[in-house]
Amino acid sequence: MRPLSEAKVTIIGLGFLMEYIFPCFRRAKGARTAQEINAVTADAGDLEGKRARLGIPVLLGDNARALRELEPDCIFFAPPPSVAPGLVEECLVPYFAELRAAGKPIPALVAFPPSPAGVFYQEKLGEDLKVVNIIPNMISRVGEEDVSSEACHLITYPERDNWTPEEKEDLGQFLSPMGRRLELTPSLTLHVLSAEIATHPLTELADVAARCLTARGISCTYRETASFLRACHQRARGYTAPGTNHCSLEDVGEPGAAALLEKVVLAWYDGLHGYLTAQGFAPERATRLLDPLFDLYFHEAQLEDRETIVAKARKDATPGGMLELCLERYYDVVEPRLAALFSSDGAPEQEQIDEIGELMALITGAVVERGKGLTAVKAPTFGPRQHAVMFGVLARAILETFGQEEGDELLWEAVSRYGEERGRRMALRCEADGVERDMAAYFAYGEWAASEGFEKTPLMDDPYRHYHVLQCPWCTAWEEAGLAEYGQYYCRTVDESILRGYNPTYRLEMPAYHSMPGGDHCDFHWKDAPHTEEFAARVAALAAGRSEGCVKDFVYHTAHLYQTLTRAARDREAEKGRAAEQRARRDFAGLCSHQELLRVLARTEDDFTRP
Repeated sequence: MRPLSEAKVTIIGLGFLMEYIFPCFRRAKGARTAQEINAVTADAGDLEGKRARLGIPVLLGDNARALRELEPDCIFFAPPPSVAPGLVEECLVPYFAELRAAGKPIPALVAFPPSPAGVFYQEKLGEDLKVVNIIPNMISRVGEEDVSSEACHLITYPERDNWTPEEKEDLGQFLSPMGRRLELTPSLTLHVLSAEIATHPLTELADVAARCLTARGISCTYRETASFLRACHQRARGYTAPGTNHCSLEDVGEPGAAALLEKVVLAWYDGLHGYLTAQGFAPERATRLLDPLFDLYFHEAQLEDRETIVAKARKDATPGGMLELCLERYYDVVEPRLAALFSSDGAPEQEQIDEIGELMALITGAVVERGKGLTAVKAPTFGPRQHAVMFGVLARAILETFGQEEGDELLWEAVSRYGEERGRRMALRCEADGVERDMAAYFAYGEWAASEGFEKTPLMDDPYRHYHVLQCPWCTAWEEAGLAEYGQYYCRTVDESILRGYNPTYRLEMPAYHSMPGGDHCDFHWKDAPHTEEFAARVAALAAGRSEGCVKDFVYHTAHLYQTLTRAARDREAEKGRAAEQRARRDFAGLCSHQELLRVLARTEDDFTRP
C-alpha cells in the first residue's frame, strides 16, 4: 500500500469521529488533501457544512459512486457498528468483486467500528485484504493544553496479519499527532476498549463528590475535587503526567473526606486493573493504559467547565453504543452508592468502597457485551429465568462457602424471610384497598403473572384448592443452567412462607415439588380455598379492581431475592458472605449477562418490606 501521505482515500461514514481525526489528513497531505480524499455522509442536514469545513468532495449516501470516482488506495470505514456488516455486504463486496474482475488492486481497509473484527472483513472481501481496526484517541486537548500523549489509539491487526512493518509504522505516524498507539490482539481489543470507556465517568466522580461534600459543609468545588483526585492518583501510582501537573492534595482539606476520596479512586482503579488482568492483559500493560487515562479525566475535570464536559459526553455517546451503556449503568448503579458514601458523616465500611471497583469491573463486562452485540440496545426482558438463575447461583455459592449443614440452614431462613416479605406486601395492598385478607384476595393480589412455560393440572376439577404443576419455567431454567440440584432449596419453603406472611392462619400443604430429588411435579393443596363458583368469581372481581402496582416485574423480584440472600449470608459471617456474593455475581454474569446483573444491582438498595 502507498504511504498515506500519497494514497487516495475514500471515507465512508463521515461523522464526528472522522472529522475529529481529519487534521491528520491535512498534516499528511497538505495542499493535495482535496484532490486525494473524498467522503460519504448520511447527514443531509450538514452536507454543505462538511464540504465547507473540510474542503473535500462529500457525497450524500452514495458510497458506490465515491469509490468508483476516486478508486482509492485505502478506505477509511467509519459507519456505526450496527450498520457496518450490512454496508460491507451491500457496497464493499460488489465493489471489490468489480476490482478483482478488472485485474485492479484492492484497497486497504481502516475500520473504525470496534466490531466486527478484521477477520470478518477478510472473510467477506478476501484473505489478501489488508485490514486494521482502529479506535482513535478522542481527547487530544483539554482547555488550552495538549494532552495527546496521555491517551492512545487502540490498533488491532487481524490474526491473518499481512501488513508490512513499514506500513504499520506509516499508519502510526499518520495518527501520532493525536495520541500514542497501543497494539492489541483481536481477543483483547473489546476488553481494553471497554476498560478505557469505564474511565470516562471519573469526571462524574468529581462532580458527585463535590456536590455531596459541599452539602455536608465541606466546601470544595468541582475543579478542586478533581485536582485532589488527580493528585491522589499520581501519588498512589507513582505517576508523573507529561506537561502541566497543577494538582494538589491540599484542595480537599477535611481529613475524613480526603481519605474517603483516595480510597474510592484506588478501588475504581483496582477494579479496572483486575478486570483487564483477568482477561489475560499483562499487568504492566494494564498499568501503562490506566495510569494516564485516570490522570487525563481528572485533568479534564480540572480545566473544563462542567457544562462543556457534559455536552462532550452526550456528543461522544452514540445512541445504542458502548459509552452510552457505560454511562447509563454508572448513573443507575454506581452514582447512588457514591452519593451515599460521600453524604454520610460516619466512616463507611471498606467493603462499601471496594464495591465501587467491583461495579466498575461489571460495567466493563457489560460494555464488552454491547460491543459484541450480545445484549440488545434496549434493556433485556426479565422473567422467571433470571430469577431462577439468580437463586441457583446464590444457593450454590452459599452451600459451597458455608458448608452443607450451615448453608442449608441459612437458605431455609433466607427464603422464608423472602417469602414472608412478599406475603406482607400483598397483605398491605389489601389493607390499602379495603379488601379482606381472605384466600380469594391472596390469589387476586399475587405479585407476578403466570408466564409461558407453566403446565398446571387441577385435581377434582378445582383450579384453586388442589392442583399439580407438571412443568414450570423455574425448573426449566435450573436444568438448562446446570443448577437443578439447587432449586429444591427455594421450592421447599417459598410458597408456604408467602402465605404465612400474608395471613398466618391459612395453610398450604406441598407433599411434592418438582425440584426435589426425584420429583416430577409440584403438588399444591390450599387447605382454606373453598371449591365454589362464588370463590372463583370473587378472585376474578378482586383482580380486576385491585390498585396499580400489585404485579411487580422480575427485575424487582430478582433484586429482592438477591438482597435477602446476600444480607443473610453477610449477617451470618461477613467474610464468607461477601465471598459467596462475589462468586454468585460472576456466575450470574456468565449464565445471563453483566448487563442483566447490573439491572438487578441497581435495585438492591430498595426497601422490599413496603408495597
